[in-house]
Amino acid sequence: METPAEIRERWRYLRDLLIEQLGRFESGALQMHSHDENVSSGAIVMLKRHIIEFDELIARSIAREGPGHK
Repeated sequence: METPAEIRERWRYLRDLLIEQLGRFESGALQMHSHDENVSSGAIVMLKRHIIEFDELIARSIAREGPGHK
């Protein structure tokens, strides 16, 4: 099982990849065609909001762990 620090590190890596891809969607450099998925600008905004919310959740978790944890 992964430690909390390993989970946070993994999240940071995935977060950076996702933010990069969302930026490419917004700029038009990357396009996705799908039958059922919403890939509109509103969906991108929603994903970014979820990223920020998850970052805040992790920050609260770190604060609860106290000093000395990463």
